[in-house]
Amino acid sequence: MSVPAAYLAVVLVWSTTPLGVQWSSQGLSPLAGALSRMFLAAIIGWIAARLLKVVVPWHRQAIKTYAVSNIGLFFGLMSVYIGAKYISSGMISVLFGLSPIASAVMARFLLKEPPFSLAKWMAILTGVSGLLVIFSQDVAFTERAYTGFALVGVGMLCFSLSGVLIKREATTLHPLAQTVGSLTLATPLYLLAGMVFGLEVDSPQPRAIAAILYLTLFGSFIGFFCYFYILKHMQASSVALVTLITPVIAISLGVMLNGETVTENLIIGTAMICTCLLLFYWGDLLLGRIGLRVGRISN
Repeated sequence: MSVPAAYLAVVLVWSTTPLGVQWSSQGLSPLAGALSRMFLAAIIGWIAARLLKVVVPWHRQAIKTYAVSNIGLFFGLMSVYIGAKYISSGMISVLFGLSPIASAVMARFLLKEPPFSLAKWMAILTGVSGLLVIFSQDVAFTERAYTGFALVGVGMLCFSLSGVLIKREATTLHPLAQTVGSLTLATPLYLLAGMVFGLEVDSPQPRAIAAILYLTLFGSFIGFFCYFYILKHMQASSVALVTLITPVIAISLGVMLNGETVTENLIIGTAMICTCLLLFYWGDLLLGRIGLRVGRISN
């Protein structure tokens, strides 16, 4: 598989996952939906691994990699599933739009990357300001909504941390093996969490069942396979740049398919977060060109 094709697949999957998470919890508890998704995806993964003759190892280093992956797959996704009951699918994607910044900050300390430049600090300030603009609309955000934002924010940080730590491990595992091993480990973790917090199933709607099946095949199996594949061939912060595209698509899908409302503050805040990502990755080049032009004029 080519890296661009895998990257496009991740963009499409991440754009549709927030809406799928919301729909999959209609008629059953969030953890019941998540457990169903992980269990079915693990089964599909094992079948694929057997057909393709890919060995899924369980030595110490492999288990460590699966555990690191589950910082995002279990802790992160569980937080998103619970938080999705309180905020729109578009807002979930907007919050995850800050994951490149979170990944870069974590990589700065965990991977010993160079200190941030002026452009990157400007980007971080712009991103935080974008969130404040969104939060400032008190009419649209109740106390339950703030709870949802907090949970999804924790989920975003867990995904970012997981990606950075996977890069630090420099794993040599086959992406399919890493996907299957991570899903296999995630299944009992979700089962245990469900036994503690509840696995209620109350006549799930057909749309919920369809969403679970979609998330099983695309959101979990294909999505995580492509994610681990591009993570193996690209920098963690570059992989997280997928979230520059997904908010616009996710918000559009939420409006068209889920009847969600787009407020003025949401549009402005989302635009600021996208600007923040552009500044973070290309701000140094832009400032360099501006500085060069100013120098020529002064001469």
